[in-house]
Amino acid sequence: MNSKPEIRIAGISDAAEVSCLLKGAMLTYCADSGISSSMLEAMTESIESVADRILKQTCLVAESDGKIVGTICIKPVSNPLVYSFSDRSFEFLEKAGPSYYISRFAVKQPFRKTGLGIDLITRALDIAHEAGADCVLLHSAATNRNMVDFYGKRGFEMIDSENSRGYMRGLFANCSGRL
Repeated sequence: MNSKPEIRIAGISDAAEVSCLLKGAMLTYCADSGISSSMLEAMTESIESVADRILKQTCLVAESDGKIVGTICIKPVSNPLVYSFSDRSFEFLEKAGPSYYISRFAVKQPFRKTGLGIDLITRALDIAHEAGADCVLLHSAATNRNMVDFYGKRGFEMIDSENSRGYMRGLFANCSGRL
């Protein structure tokens, strides 16, 4: 860690390294959430799938000394109601306005608690705001106190939860006025 990581838009050539980073970070996420790694699709995702996401979404990577040490993806959602779990989330999302969705957020272990995660999520929120988003959504394990607290400090509120994937999964939103 000789210098502060540089954040840039990911390219297709980053797919293998991003895939490796995600799988490693998801192991910690699973341990902190009390869930099995077999419950996360990110653990079985192919490099081709990661490359496809890089092509179709805005994926950022943080690079330090030539190595990718963080990543986050954000995309516009034409209909945020697709993320509705129940009447509660449906009613919230019905009023959400233009929305974006964050996925595949990961920071390599030595770079956690250095501000890099804050920098990545801030950049993703800036992208959404500049594009006119009223609301940014994401999912996270509701049992992962580290992530729930991290997102809460960034203006995200858990608006609903469900367990269709075998664990309590929260839908978090950061909406107008807080972007």
